[in-house]
Amino acid sequence: MKIKRARIQNFRSLREVDIEFDATTCFIGPTGAGKSTVLRALDWFFNGEKTLSLDEHDLHSAADSRRITVEVEFNDLTEYDRDVLGSYAPPESDTVIVWRTWEDGEDKISGRALAFPPFEAVRAVPTAMAKRKAYGELREQQPDLELPSVGSEAAVMEALLTWEREHRDRLVPTERNGTHFFGFAGQSKLAELIDFVFVSADLRAAEEADDQKASALGRILDYAVNRTQEIEALSELEKTAHAERLKIQNEAYGPVLDRISGALSRELAQFTTGRGIALAPVVHAPKPARTSFKVSVWDGAAETSVSRQGHGFQRALIIAALKLLAETRRPSQETRTLCLAIEEPELFQHPAQARIFADVLRDLATAEGSRVQVTYATHSTVFVDHRAFHQVRRLRRDFVDNHPTTQTSQVTVDDLCEALAGYVKPDSVRRHAGLRCTDTLAEGFFALAAVLVEGDTDAGLITGCAQNMNLGLAAQGVSVIHVNGKNNLILCHAILTALGVPCYVVFDGDCGMADRKLASIQGREGDDDYLQAKKKITAAADDAARMNVDLLGYLGARKRVPWPDSAATSTYTVFDDNLEEYLKGAWPAWTRRIKQLIDSGDGFPGKNAPTYREAASSAEGNPPSLLVELLANVQELLKSNTPPADHILPRQPGPQAPVEAAGTSGASRVGR
Repeated sequence: MKIKRARIQNFRSLREVDIEFDATTCFIGPTGAGKSTVLRALDWFFNGEKTLSLDEHDLHSAADSRRITVEVEFNDLTEYDRDVLGSYAPPESDTVIVWRTWEDGEDKISGRALAFPPFEAVRAVPTAMAKRKAYGELREQQPDLELPSVGSEAAVMEALLTWEREHRDRLVPTERNGTHFFGFAGQSKLAELIDFVFVSADLRAAEEADDQKASALGRILDYAVNRTQEIEALSELEKTAHAERLKIQNEAYGPVLDRISGALSRELAQFTTGRGIALAPVVHAPKPARTSFKVSVWDGAAETSVSRQGHGFQRALIIAALKLLAETRRPSQETRTLCLAIEEPELFQHPAQARIFADVLRDLATAEGSRVQVTYATHSTVFVDHRAFHQVRRLRRDFVDNHPTTQTSQVTVDDLCEALAGYVKPDSVRRHAGLRCTDTLAEGFFALAAVLVEGDTDAGLITGCAQNMNLGLAAQGVSVIHVNGKNNLILCHAILTALGVPCYVVFDGDCGMADRKLASIQGREGDDDYLQAKKKITAAADDAARMNVDLLGYLGARKRVPWPDSAATSTYTVFDDNLEEYLKGAWPAWTRRIKQLIDSGDGFPGKNAPTYREAASSAEGNPPSLLVELLANVQELLKSNTPPADHILPRQPGPQAPVEAAGTSGASRVGR
C-alpha cells in the first residue's frame, strides 16, 4: 500500500493541512514554510519515539486542544496488505485510514475498521472482568446474535471477531482506538507494510553506513544477506561448546559441591526428614553475537572512514544506498512499500550530480511494478519536473489571528479543466497539459509573483527595462518566464495561479504580422507555392485573432476583440503588434543601442535575448510609458499578494521594527 493523503493537525506550524500524495511528491516553498515539518510529522507517524519524541513545544501555538493528530489514508492495497490488515481492509474497501495522536504525553494509534457497533462498547471496557460482564449482558439483551458462552477476555475478543467475519453485511466503518488497532502492536503492523525512511538535511552518511537495523545499510543487508547459514552453523558450534563447558565445570566443581551438598543434607536431617540438598554449577551460555559489517572508503590506495569524507560524497553515498535499497526490494510483490522522505536532496551537490539524483528518485517511483514512493522538500528547480506539475505541493507561511500557519496549494488536471473551460477542451488538457509546459515554468513555482511572456526575447526586454529603472525583480521574488508561445500563456497562468503564484501576462496582439509576412512573399505571385504560403499566413492571422479573444476573456478584459490596442492593465499588458515594433517607435534609443552592441561585437543580430536585455538596460533615456506602467502593475500585484508585517505582536513592550512575513497569503484556487 502507498500513502494517498495525510491530514496533520496542531503539529508545530501545521495547524491543519490536508495533503494528497503521488508516486513522487515534491514540496516547495520559502524557508520556514513548513516543508520539513510535514516530513517530520510523517516520520513520527510511522516510526514514533524511535525518531521523534513529542512534547508540549510541538503543539501549534493556536491549538484549541493539547492533541496532535496525524491521519494517513492509504491506497493501492495488495492482497498481502489486506491479509495483514484484516478487518481494517475489507475486500470492498479501496483505502485504509490510520491515525496517530499525541495528547498530554500519551501516544495512540487508531484505525478505521468495519465492525458491529454494539461490539465496540464491549471492546472499550478497560478491564478483563468488566469486559466479560459487558459481553454477558450483550448476550442476554440480544439473544438473536447467538453469541457463545466464553470464560476469558481473549475468548470474548475472539467471539466478537468470529461473529463479525460471519456477518459482514451488518458491519459499518468505525474508529478503533490505540488499544484495539492490533493491540499494542499497531506500529509494528504498519512497519510490516510500510518502510518509511526519513533523510534529514543534517544526516551524515556515517550514521547511515553503520550496520544498525534502522540505517540504510542495515536495511540493505536485511534484504540482501541471508544469515540462515551462519545462524545454523553457530548453533551447532554452540551445542558443542556448551557440552564442553559442562564437562569442564563438573570436573572443576563436582567433588567440592558433592561434599557441601552431603554436609548440608546431614545438618538438615536434624530438623526435617525425607529431603536433601544438591548443588550444581549453573552454565551461562553466552548470547550469540550478531555479525556486523563496516563500510570503508577506498580513495586510491588509501582506506578511510565514511565520516572523514566531504559533505558532497556523504550525501552521494546516502542516495546511492537508498537507490540500492529500493532495487533490492523490488522483485517481491508482497514486500513492504518503501517510502523515501528526503529533505533537500540537492544539498552539497554539483548541479550535474543533482540532476542525476533527481532522475534516480523519479525512476525509483515510476519503474514498472515499483513499490517505492518518493517525497522530498527542495529549493532547487532541478528536482521539480515542470511536466509533472500535479506532483508539486507549494507551501507558504501565513498568519491567522497572529499565529504562524502553513498553507498548502496544489493543482490537479481536473482543476485545470475547470479553469480552462471554454478556452481549452478537457480532453486536450488531459492529454497535452504536461507536454506543453515549458521547462522555464519550474522557476515560477518558487516565485512570489510571475510575469508570463511569449518568448525569451520578451523576457530579456522586460528584465532589461527593470534593470534600467533599478528594479531588482529577482530580488523581489519576481520571475519573468517565457512560455514558448502565446498559445501556452493561459495554461501556464492557470497552473501557477492554482499553486498560489500571482501572475501578470504580457502578450503581442500581432495586428501587423500578416502584412509583414505577405510583404515577404510579394513578387512570387507566379510561384506554385504562393497560394499555399498565403493560405498559411491567413490561417496564422486567424489563430492570432482567436488567441487574442481567448486571452482577453480569460484575463477578465471588458472587451474581447480580435485585434486589441496597446494597453497596460492591472493583470496584463498587450502590444497592438509586438514589443519590438512598439520599441522602434516609442524608444529609438533602444534600437540604436542594439546596433552599437552588434557593431562592437558585444551583441548579435536577429532576435537575441541577451542582446535585447543589455540594450534595454543600458539605452539612453527612460523606457517608454507602457513599459513603465507594466512594471508598476507588477509591483502592485506583488504588494497586494504579500501579507503586511504589522500583524506580528511585539515580544516585549515598546516600539520594535516590523518583521516581514515570508510567503503570500490568501486561499488557494484557480483564478481567471
